Amino acid sequence: MSFPSIFPQSVIFRDDAIKRGYHDRPYKRYEAEPEKCVSNGLFLSPTTVQSELQSEATNAVATQLIKKNSYIQWGNDEGADGMVIRFSIPDGKNGGGTKGTIALYVNEAFVRNITLDFYWAWQYALRTGQTYPDNLPASNKFARMRFDDICIKLSDKIPQGATFKLVKVDDNKTPYTIDFIELESIPAPVKFESIKDLKKVSYNVSDGPLDEFIAKNGGKTIYIPSGKYDVANRITIDEQNTKIIGAGMWYTELHFSASSDNEETYSKRGIQTNQSNTLLDGLYITTKNDRRYFVFPNNRNGQVGNGIMGSFGSNSTIKNLWIEHFECGGWIDGTDHLMVQNCRFRNHYADGINLASGSKNSVVEHCSFRNNGDDDMASWSSGKNMCENNTYQYCTAENNWRASSVGFFGGKGHKAFNLVIMDAMEAALRATTDFPGQPFSDKGFHLYENISIYNCGAEEGPLGFKGDIINGKTAGAIHITSYSQYDLLNVKFSTIDIL
Repeated sequence: MSFPSIFPQSVIFRDDAIKRGYHDRPYKRYEAEPEKCVSNGLFLSPTTVQSELQSEATNAVATQLIKKNSYIQWGNDEGADGMVIRFSIPDGKNGGGTKGTIALYVNEAFVRNITLDFYWAWQYALRTGQTYPDNLPASNKFARMRFDDICIKLSDKIPQGATFKLVKVDDNKTPYTIDFIELESIPAPVKFESIKDLKKVSYNVSDGPLDEFIAKNGGKTIYIPSGKYDVANRITIDEQNTKIIGAGMWYTELHFSASSDNEETYSKRGIQTNQSNTLLDGLYITTKNDRRYFVFPNNRNGQVGNGIMGSFGSNSTIKNLWIEHFECGGWIDGTDHLMVQNCRFRNHYADGINLASGSKNSVVEHCSFRNNGDDDMASWSSGKNMCENNTYQYCTAENNWRASSVGFFGGKGHKAFNLVIMDAMEAALRATTDFPGQPFSDKGFHLYENISIYNCGAEEGPLGFKGDIINGKTAGAIHITSYSQYDLLNVKFSTIDIL
C-alpha cells in the first residue's frame, strides 16, 4: 500500500539482504529522524560528544517533544499490535527516574495514553574515572544509559496503511525524547492444550508462589499462562528435563520484585539451573532492580543478579525470551551444547549474555541486544576452565554504552559471524587479555567474520565528553590488546565492514 510522501514508513536495513544480523526479526523500525518521520518537535543534530543526549541514540539523532501536543508521526506498512518505544526523559533530582505521558493516535483517532517510566535508566560515572556506574546523580559525575524501552501490547492492530503518531499529553516544558519505535504483529498465545507432553502441568496463582511450584514439578513441562506474575524469589530448577513454557514473550511476564536497595536480595531474582535438557521458552522477564551493584561506592561483591544463570548442564535450550533490567541478561558458567535462539537481551547494566568459565560448543543466534552496559555477547574463560567453540551468529547489537558488543577473553575456537553492530559508544569488537583466567589457546582460531559495524568507537578525550567510560582513552571500533594477563593468540578478522 502506498502512502503520501509526508508519511515515511519503516526503515530498510541493507544488511538484511545479505543475512547479516537479526535479519529475520519480527518487528519493523520507525526512526525519529528528519525525512524518516513527520514531527513538529525538535530534531537533535548528530554529534559524537557524549555529554549530548543524542549521542546514545541510533545514528546519534532523535526527536524531542517539548510542548504540549507536540507530535511525531509515521505511516504503518504492516498490521501490528506490538509496540516498543525507545525513549528518554530527564532523571529525578536525586535519581529514581521520572514519568511522563504520551498519547497514541491511529488515523487521527485517539487510542490510548502511554506512561513513560524512566525508573530503570540514568546511570552515572565519576569524572575522575570509575569502572562501574551507579544510579546516583552528582555534580562530579556524567551520565550514560539515558534511554530505555517500553513495550505495549495494543488491544487492536494498527492497520496496514494507517498513520500513527505519538503526542505529548503533559503541559510542561520537559523534553520527551523519542529515538524510534518498533512495531510487530504479535503471534497467538501458546495454549496449554497445544503442548504435547503427558508430563505437563499448568501454573495457577492459587498454587502458591511460582518458584515453589516449579521446584515441586521438576522434570515436567510447566506451563505459565498469560499474565504478569510478581516473583519474590529466584526460580531454581533442580531436575533434568524440566521445561518452562510461557504463552509467549508478549503474554507471560515474570517480574522479580525484590528491591535492589537490600544486598540480601541477590538470591531472589532470576532463573538458575545446572540441569541438562532444560527448556525455557516464551517469557518476558524483568525486575525491580535499577542498577548493577547494591553497595555505594560500587562493590563488586554486591551484585544484583542475572536474568538467567547457572550452567544449564548440557543440551539445554533457551528461546523466545525477552529479558530486561538485570545486571546481566544471562551469565552462563560451564554449559555444553546450549542453544539460545530468538531472544531479546535489552537494557541491562552489564552483559547481554556471557558464556563463561568452561562453557563450550554453544550457539547464540537470531537475537537482539540493545542498551547494555557491558559486552553484549561475550565468552570469558574465567577461573580454571577454558571456554571452547562458542558461536554468536545472526545477531544485532545496538546502543551498547560501555565495553563492547562482542568480546572474547581467552579460550579456544570461538566464532562471531554474520553480525550487525550499530551505535556502540565504545568498541564494537574486543579481543583482549585484560581479565584473569585461562589464556587464548595456541590451537584453534577465534574468528570474527562477515560483520557490519556502524557508528562505533570513540576518540580520546575528557571523561563524559569523549573516550571510554573508565579513563577517556580511545575506543576503536575493533579493540585488541595483548599486555596484561597473557598473550593474544590466534584471533582472525575477516570481511569486517566498518562505517
